[in-house]
Amino acid sequence: MAARMTSDKNSSGGLARKLYNPMGFTKAYNFWLWLVFAGALTGFCLARFMYLNFHGIFCPSSGPTPGGKSAAPGECYYYLNFDRYKVGILLHLTGVLPASLLAVVQFTPFIRKRWIMVHRITGYAAILLYTVSLVGAFMIARHAFGGGMDVQVWVGFVGIGVLVCLFISYINIRKLQIEQHRAWMLRGWFYAGSIITNRIITIIATQIISNKGYFVIWPCAKIEATLQNTTSWLDTYPSCVSYADGTHLDQVSTVEASFGTGGAPKTGAALGLNFGMALWLAIAIHAIGVEIYLQFTPEEAQRLRQVGYQR
Repeated sequence: MAARMTSDKNSSGGLARKLYNPMGFTKAYNFWLWLVFAGALTGFCLARFMYLNFHGIFCPSSGPTPGGKSAAPGECYYYLNFDRYKVGILLHLTGVLPASLLAVVQFTPFIRKRWIMVHRITGYAAILLYTVSLVGAFMIARHAFGGGMDVQVWVGFVGIGVLVCLFISYINIRKLQIEQHRAWMLRGWFYAGSIITNRIITIIATQIISNKGYFVIWPCAKIEATLQNTTSWLDTYPSCVSYADGTHLDQVSTVEASFGTGGAPKTGAALGLNFGMALWLAIAIHAIGVEIYLQFTPEEAQRLRQVGYQR
């Protein structure tokens, strides 16, 4: 019986090695972690490449599309009416989406081992594209998902923090400190990847706080632009009367945070209310998670250190 169990275990282990060895992995847990996190990042980016169709999908003139395939309600008011924010979001999307896919390539071992020049070129390209996306993020931060100070500070702190991590990683590889190159590159892209966890937290939080008496302030112009039917919108937002008659074009109104009920402005308000909180919670989770991973893989760091010494 014991011999049979040992045989089954060896058989399953051999099958697993046939799965991850061709990818360049020597440890099964590294392969499964790569599959989960790289797969999530790849799927997230591929699902958002359609946003590059700016007027057709991301910000259609008819308003948000069903199924959440366009920008969040209210976001396109700034992108369609102010050139700065349109340029900013396009820079951000065209930079960060390909940069993230290149990062997945960077963390695939067999590419790094077999085609080192490809690894180097894609690394430079990923850093350059991320820098472009960061410029775009700075341009839109003032109004992205409400543009609260929590969102703006996160964009500056984490956005620059990721770039610093990538730069330190570049310096390390120039000095042949390969284990430090790995550590800082992991930190940088794990921090950047927190935007995926942010989306999950935001959706959960909006469900929790909906219809709980939370309100946010929106400009009346943004409310009107977000509503698909404006025939009776002043009944819902009476404080916007002075905006509608042209006497006070900067008028604002409270909007109830209610996800999925009460119209697009309420859904947008619910998402914006939770977005900043979700950003900080997500970055905390990712920052702790990547340090735990680095602490639990000292043998990989030691192996890379020896490789650096040999070179």
